[in-house]
Amino acid sequence: MNWRFWLVLLVFGGLLALGVRYFILRRQQSSDFQKCPHCRSTYRGELTYCPHCGGLVTRWSNRR
Repeated sequence: MNWRFWLVLLVFGGLLALGVRYFILRRQQSSDFQKCPHCRSTYRGELTYCPHCGGLVTRWSNRR
């Protein structure tokens, strides 16, 4: 294997990694995901409590 093969493989792998990261960031910024005001992690759906930190994420809850 020569150095050109490894260079092409490195460039292709870098572009693939950037594409995957861009896809994940765009998906998290869509309307399906919300951000927790306590820990700033993203969660999906209409939840009452954050699945990561357990903080209350709705304005009103009957389960207080």
